[in-house]
Order: sequence, then C-alpha cells, then structure tokens
Amino acid sequence: MFYEKGYPVLKWNDVFITTTGKLDSNASVEKGAYPFFTCSKELLRIDTYAFDQEALLLAGNNAAGKYDVKYYAGKFNAYQRTYVLSLKENWSYRLFQYQLEDKLEYLQQQSLGGLTKYLTLKILGELEFVIPPEELQSEFEIFVTQVTKSKVAVQKALDETQILFDSLMQEYFG
Repeated sequence: MFYEKGYPVLKWNDVFITTTGKLDSNASVEKGAYPFFTCSKELLRIDTYAFDQEALLLAGNNAAGKYDVKYYAGKFNAYQRTYVLSLKENWSYRLFQYQLEDKLEYLQQQSLGGLTKYLTLKILGELEFVIPPEELQSEFEIFVTQVTKSKVAVQKALDETQILFDSLMQEYFG
C-alpha cells in the first residue's frame, strides 16, 4: 500500500523506544485498578502501574507463536515478556499498530523456542516500517477512530438484540 508511494522506510530501532514490563504474569488481580498487559489476548487487571503513556504493547512470547498488538494510552502495567513500544516521533500510533499487525504472521514464522515461542530484539530489529506524510497519518487516525466507534455501536446493538431474544425465548418457552 505505502511501499509503492516511495515513502521513507525505517527499521524498528529508528521508530520505537522499546522497553518491557517487569512483572510475572501471575501479578494480576481481579478487579484491579489498571490494565495489565501480558502475552494473553485477554486484558488482565492490576493495582499498580509502572507506565503512564501512549504505547503499543506487543506480546513477546506465546505457546503457539500467535502474537498480538494492543494500543493503550494512560496508566498501565506490563508483564516482563511484553514489549512496551513508544514512538520516537510524533507519528500515529494506530498506523504503526496496523503495520505491526500486518507483520504478525512473519513474526510467528521467525519465533524461537520449543514449547513456548518467543521474539527477540534481534528479530524485531529487522522489521521495517513505512513513514507516510503527517497528513496521511492523521487521515488514517481519523479513519481508525470512526471504525472503532462504529464497531462499538454495532456491538451494543448486537448485545441489546441478544437480550431481547433471550427475553422472548423465556416468555415463549419458559
């Protein structure tokens, strides 16, 4: 998509400041005050935070090597194998989330390890990212925001429809 346009392409270390969390995954608590990002697809909770920022969170290990990327802005904490990624420039986090998600299958193939697959900074350091002009990044950010709002509205409608359906089933067959 962007490669054909001749936009600059940068490597991982030119795009991201990379850190990791410090906690074991079992540090989560039910009903914790803050999000706790681990290598699980589900979002856990915790009562302490180590980060207060906008970030992308990349799972760094997984039994099947099926990684995911999450976006978050605010206070959170992270598992020691979760990469916390800050952009080095004032770029669109959503654009880089999209670009990382587009590379997940490749990362699965490059994973190391036996029973638990994992990613290293050496593997990540080889990844390349396209840097489109700021106005295109802004347009992309607006588009993603609109799509997210639409997804929330559709999910709410589905939930309400399910409640109505369950109620009618109870009325007719209960």
